[in-house]
Amino acid sequence: MNGFDDGGDEADMGLEEALRHAAALFDPVPSDLVQTAVEAYTLRTMDAELAALTFDSLAEPAPVRGGGGDEPRLVTFHALGVTIDVEVTVMGAIGRVLGQVIPAQPAEIEVRGRRPGTVTADGMGRFVCDRVPSGPFSLRCRLASAVVVTEWITI
Repeated sequence: MNGFDDGGDEADMGLEEALRHAAALFDPVPSDLVQTAVEAYTLRTMDAELAALTFDSLAEPAPVRGGGGDEPRLVTFHALGVTIDVEVTVMGAIGRVLGQVIPAQPAEIEVRGRRPGTVTADGMGRFVCDRVPSGPFSLRCRLASAVVVTEWITI
């Protein structure tokens, strides 16, 4: 408690709802403005090409021998002549993402998810993202010639 709690949370919510209703009634948002906002939001990723998931080791049949279920997950994405190979190793609630951009080239790799971060792929296209929290994540790869965004996968 901060000493200022007067139990007004419900009253504040009621006031906010009343103000929303009054604004909608007396000064509604024009429908063309709503459409423009939706279109602008859609354009925010127009500079990126979505890379399709072309291989996922989770979708492959399990081997008959060996493997205790602790093997890394291997996934491959492809777009615009670029392949992004990724190996995901899970260690409890944290994952390690080891990857390579093919053809080999330096790139800025943004990990999008619960704890966003950025790493750099070296001249061979190799990159490592340590401590990626469990849950969905995606990679946004800024290459010299294009920006490629992977589909979301889950650790």
